[in-house]
Amino acid sequence: MAIVSVVVAIIVVIATMVSEAIVKYIGQWLIENMVKPVGQLLIEKLVKPIGQWLGYLFHYSSNIENMKEQVKKLRDVRERVPLPHSVDAATRKIEEIETDVNKWLENADLIMGKAKEVIEDEEKSKMRSSYAICLNLKHRHQQSKKAKKIVQDINEVLKNWRSDKFIHMDYMNFGSRMLTVKRLMAALGDANFNMIGVWGMPGVGKTTLVREVARQVKEEKLFDEVAIATVTQSPNLIKIQGEIADKLDLKLDKETPRGRADLLRVMLTEDKNKKILFILDDIWEKLDLDDIGIPRTGCKVVLTSRNRDVLSSEMGTQKDFGLEVLQKEEAWCLFEKLSGDSLVDSNLRTKAIEVSTACAGLSLALVTVAKALKNKCLFEWEDALQKLRRPAPRNQKRMQEVIYSAIKLSYNHLESPELKSFFLFCAQNQVFSSVPYQDLLKKCFGLRLFHGISTLEKARNRTYTLVRSLKDSGLLLDAPDTSDEFRVHDLTRDVALLIAYETQNVLTMRDEGLVEWPDEDDMKMCTSISVFNRDIHELPDKLECPELRLLYVYAKDREGSFIISNTFFKGLKKLKVLDLTYMRLSSLPSSLKLLTNLRTLCLDQCVLGDIAMIGEMKNLEILSLIYSEFKYLPREIGLLTHLRMLDLSDCKKLQVIPANVLSRLILLEELYVGNSFTQWEVEGLNNERASLAELKHLSRPKDLLFEKLKRYKIFIGDVWDWSDKHESSRVLKLKLNTCNQLESGIEMLFNGIEDLCLDELNGVKSIVYELDMKGFQQLKHLHVQNNAEIKYIIHSRGLVIDDVVFPALKIFSLKNMINLEGICDAQLPLTSFRDIRILKMEHCEKLKFVFSSSIAKGLSQLQEMEIKECNIMRAIVVKEDGELEDRDMILFPQLRHLKLQCLPKLMSFLSTQNSIITDVGEIIHEGELDFQEIPHTGMQPLFNEEVVFPNLETLELSSIRSEQILLHNQHRASSSFKLTDPRFLNLRNLTVKGSGNLKYLLSSSIATSMIQLKYLVMEEVLLTEDLGEEEIIPKELFPQLELLILNDLPVLKRFCVGSNIKFPSLKVMWIGKCPKLESFIFKPVSSGMTLSKELKEVNSEEISQTAMQPLFNEEVAFPSLETLTIKHMENLKIIWHNQLAEDSFFKLQSLFVDHCENLVNIFESNMLTRFQSLKRLDVTYCGSLQEVFELQRHDVREAHVTAIPLKILILYRLPKMKQVWNKDPQGIFSFQNLQEISVWECESLQSLFPTSVARFLMQLEDLRIVDCGVEEIVSWEEVAARFVFPKVTLLLLFKLPKLKWFCQGVHTSEWPLLKDLKVGGCDQIEIFTSKILNFEETIEQSQLETSIQQPLFLVEEVRG
Repeated sequence: MAIVSVVVAIIVVIATMVSEAIVKYIGQWLIENMVKPVGQLLIEKLVKPIGQWLGYLFHYSSNIENMKEQVKKLRDVRERVPLPHSVDAATRKIEEIETDVNKWLENADLIMGKAKEVIEDEEKSKMRSSYAICLNLKHRHQQSKKAKKIVQDINEVLKNWRSDKFIHMDYMNFGSRMLTVKRLMAALGDANFNMIGVWGMPGVGKTTLVREVARQVKEEKLFDEVAIATVTQSPNLIKIQGEIADKLDLKLDKETPRGRADLLRVMLTEDKNKKILFILDDIWEKLDLDDIGIPRTGCKVVLTSRNRDVLSSEMGTQKDFGLEVLQKEEAWCLFEKLSGDSLVDSNLRTKAIEVSTACAGLSLALVTVAKALKNKCLFEWEDALQKLRRPAPRNQKRMQEVIYSAIKLSYNHLESPELKSFFLFCAQNQVFSSVPYQDLLKKCFGLRLFHGISTLEKARNRTYTLVRSLKDSGLLLDAPDTSDEFRVHDLTRDVALLIAYETQNVLTMRDEGLVEWPDEDDMKMCTSISVFNRDIHELPDKLECPELRLLYVYAKDREGSFIISNTFFKGLKKLKVLDLTYMRLSSLPSSLKLLTNLRTLCLDQCVLGDIAMIGEMKNLEILSLIYSEFKYLPREIGLLTHLRMLDLSDCKKLQVIPANVLSRLILLEELYVGNSFTQWEVEGLNNERASLAELKHLSRPKDLLFEKLKRYKIFIGDVWDWSDKHESSRVLKLKLNTCNQLESGIEMLFNGIEDLCLDELNGVKSIVYELDMKGFQQLKHLHVQNNAEIKYIIHSRGLVIDDVVFPALKIFSLKNMINLEGICDAQLPLTSFRDIRILKMEHCEKLKFVFSSSIAKGLSQLQEMEIKECNIMRAIVVKEDGELEDRDMILFPQLRHLKLQCLPKLMSFLSTQNSIITDVGEIIHEGELDFQEIPHTGMQPLFNEEVVFPNLETLELSSIRSEQILLHNQHRASSSFKLTDPRFLNLRNLTVKGSGNLKYLLSSSIATSMIQLKYLVMEEVLLTEDLGEEEIIPKELFPQLELLILNDLPVLKRFCVGSNIKFPSLKVMWIGKCPKLESFIFKPVSSGMTLSKELKEVNSEEISQTAMQPLFNEEVAFPSLETLTIKHMENLKIIWHNQLAEDSFFKLQSLFVDHCENLVNIFESNMLTRFQSLKRLDVTYCGSLQEVFELQRHDVREAHVTAIPLKILILYRLPKMKQVWNKDPQGIFSFQNLQEISVWECESLQSLFPTSVARFLMQLEDLRIVDCGVEEIVSWEEVAARFVFPKVTLLLLFKLPKLKWFCQGVHTSEWPLLKDLKVGGCDQIEIFTSKILNFEETIEQSQLETSIQQPLFLVEEVRG
């Protein structure tokens, strides 16, 4: 033992004198030569522990570096984990979904905290001399041991992270899934729904979603039991019954399905109070619940299916939820998680993003592909991407087979061969992201795809019907933003093309690359060939395809002429549909006339030369030239006597349609010339161009327009917007200077018109009876503008109106009708305007009201109303003489959106005829109205009690002079109010702008009733009191409010009166230009009748006496607020009270403060810990601001260091700011997450960072300091410092005339990733030096040389 002691003593002494390498060598020599002879016992008991001790010492550096690398990995993973508070408060059930996740987060944070301590200690050690380091071997051993243990802990935590439950949590936390889960849970809690459906395309994630719902209902105890069973396309009743019994812990001892069903039903109904949820997954056809044994009453059933029709029609679900594919960002997040650590390589990651995109949001594809490619090489990823983009009929990989079989199963289950064939045809015609209905119709009709159908209208109906069936089956999807198209999911399309290739000999070549035509034998079998977006500039000399019915070539460009030989079409005798798109065709090949079976010819988006040959194709039924460039429609087109559709839409260069061409197309059903030919002739003037009068010959022998022509779009004049699409089949838009032009045949167009727009039309005094005697019975959309002569839309001429007028009208708009006095000058039948949905009126100078109350009561379908710039309008609806008082008049029960703008004379929404006739001018001038006298003045609010909008969602009022907008009743001083007000229960968006006389916005009773309000905007309003009347508001206000804007309210003093008020859902708040807003909530001391007196006393105080009040105090809470903007609040001195509501501002992510001239600071340290989500802070144009973070009052004895999550800090034009932090936050706060810092025009600023902040800016990427008074970037401490900025790529220092040092004290700085360095106007500092300094020498000289100018950068390496 003595020998061992001597050995250890010698090692310790030597270790204090020599370097680590020598220690290692001597230690090994001593162990080898002195310890071994002692024997094996000593080796086991003493040497190995000593070796282990020395191992920690020898591997100190590698252990520390390894720990840093692992901490970086853990931090990257930790940042991707969704924080519990980031989930919407309404779905707390999903927040609590994974207690394991919270434990994982706690473990990760604990480990990173330990690692941080080790790293900080290691940084301090580097500042000491080498001699001091050698003396502290014991400390180095301890730190090395800690680092190794931390690495082991991190590996374990990362291993746990990759478990499936985390992937599941991420999947269910996606917005698209959370919303569906939330709605489904709400439906399960609704007593009105017992049968609920979830449907969607194969592989979209229906099973995953309903199983999550099952877990949640168990956790929240909504049901006592939950049973899940899988049905499949071949239901096995015994298996289904067994799954249900197993989940409910029941035993079925019967053998037959019927016996088991009866027994199960008895067992399930024994306890009448027991609530059971049944989930039947993957239903394909009607399933009788009695056959399973599920009771009809006392339980709820959730069904999933690929087919919506199975759920709603066959199973009788009361509520259905469609599940869409994942959004692009969600899809990548899921794909990345499933791929694990295999995407570290940047090249592989880029390819993985492309693969994820190719999966197009389909959960099944994402999971299958990610698992199949996990840990694979780059070439395997590239191969998989190729196969996903261009699936081959043969040699499919396993991942493709899974996707293929799921989709083909849905295809096989389609109910008819016609539907299957139509589905495959839809997939063939999706060139880009969607399929236009019109394009599909043209080809379907030409191919005679629908048996027994001979008209375009019937073919169109069949097309829409089949598309709807396929949507219900999940095989087709809605196109975004348009109802004129639909789409096929990319993977569904690929599977359909494979099926079409195998079963119908359909060949499709798409996307990149040259065209490779199949061999001769395969070509002879082809029935359809489609070439999309390939590099093709010519067709073969001849194509021998005797069975070919369809040829579709969509070229990639049309720069040069596309070459088609004169012999090409000789071998295509059965061709019925020819589509040549996006080509330059100087002429058509002569062999085209050999196509005697051709029914549809599409030459769309082409630059066309001579196309007269089309006239020789006598059997042609559809000719489409949309978006093509040509000037002259050949006269030979008139020879196409079998033509049913002529589509010349968007042929903007078309100048001539010869006279008498259209009149010869006697079978024409549909004519489209939208955004195209406008040079129509007046009948009888000359015979050079077509006239509208020709169209009456299309329906001979009857001289009525369009008996055969079912669809048309004709625009005359240059004022119409062709992108304005309404679902109408007969559209006429006319700009005519005089009514004389109506005599040239145009008047016949009004019969049966569905969409009519008129501009000018001078000489016309009314619309109904002057243009159409029958009252436009089929008109759906009427727009009239720029007419100075029409006084009434409906002019009775003194006669009784018996006919119902505009019975089908849905959209009614009037604009610039400066002499319009009314809609009608007589009593209308009550069902007139009965179907109107949208009403818009703008700039009707003489219009005093819109509707009489008798007509208004019949507008049960009205959903949107917009009235603008009608200068003498007194009311929207006027009560007719003799009408009885109705205290609960429900006007417009379906009204969703109401906008009233620039109506200076508007008295009330609903008024009497007498008050409308009398021109009273201003009702009450500002300043003459006393609050308590309101009941006696006769003044009425804009919306009184008789106006009820039970479904109103959006209300926008702009430049309305009413002094009151929404009051519950005339007894406003009463302290009591109703809990609900039926008039505005569903209001979601309230905007009030430019209403100069407004005294109050809401009564407290109405504010309380607005439980659905999400957006409240107030701008340019002269409020003389609060937003609410003088009643104390209840504790929770506007529970759904997400956006609040208070802007340009010059006399607003407070939002409302009350205490402990919470805005539970508010996410975004903007407060600007409210100079008298002292405190957001005023808490009264008194109550009852003395409250008004107290308010008046407060209102009379000068702003200077109350200016120190904080904007936000403990009386108001914003638990969900994410973005706060405060602008142009010149009198604001304090934003936050030192005591705030317990849960307020915890989720605030972005704070913008601008033009607050008297503000002194932004944050005081005693509240900074509250802002644990703050990521961005912008402070601009605050002339008195002295510091951003005021830390003087903080208790420095607090041991815990709070990490502030701030990432972006922008400071601009703060002339009095001397420092950002008024003291070094070391030991109190950490700002280690900062990524971008920009400071501009802060002339009093002396330094930017305290040392402790600068030393830990490991995430900083962008640093800009411009036009400031800084002398140093980092304030000096009397200790040598080392600054490392590992991620900074941009450093901008400009116009800093006082800058002398980066840091006045001795220091080193490292910028390993710096790419962009811009320094200018910094004349007192040297940018670079090449002098090599010994670090120890630098320390020794530091006491003498701290005032010597130091360079910004040392370009050569510092010697250790």
